[in-house]
Amino acid sequence: MSYPLGLAFKTVQYLLIADVAILFCTNNPNGNLSTSITTGLILLMYFIGKVQNMQFRAMMSIQIQGRNLAEKQGPKPKMGIEFGIVALAMAVFCFLLWKPEFRENAISIWFYTNIMDIENTPIFGFIFKIVGFFFTIGMLLRMFNAFSVIFSGKAFGKKDNDHNEPTKNNRVDNHFDDYEEVD
Repeated sequence: MSYPLGLAFKTVQYLLIADVAILFCTNNPNGNLSTSITTGLILLMYFIGKVQNMQFRAMMSIQIQGRNLAEKQGPKPKMGIEFGIVALAMAVFCFLLWKPEFRENAISIWFYTNIMDIENTPIFGFIFKIVGFFFTIGMLLRMFNAFSVIFSGKAFGKKDNDHNEPTKNNRVDNHFDDYEEVD
């Protein structure tokens, strides 16, 4: 599949996910603004995780297969466009939260009713809830990990100098290179 067609499918997919997520927020009798904000944050983490996985796969295909083989597979994904799609989906989520009369269409209602039917099925519903629980736990762990990286300063290039690693100005005496003779 070509890259522009893949982007179009991804855009439609992300917009439908945002629309169905709004249906779950607004059709829940216990739903309120905090539920919508939590759903929006989980949705944002999901979208960013998808973009990061795509970026990681593209990077690994270049490193493992070599640059010539990666170029034959297709163009390298453009991260600006990918994050633009995520921003568009989140903007649609916020717009549908603000103007709920636009949230209902035939496709999103069909997805919503089918998901609810699966959830209400005894065995599949239980499996569906277990998978959802572990998905949410995984997303929360990723969020806490990201916050710890941000607050530790590692995300901004601040690196702790380990005394075991030699630098240009600070060479450890017991360190040797591959090309030194060892007595």
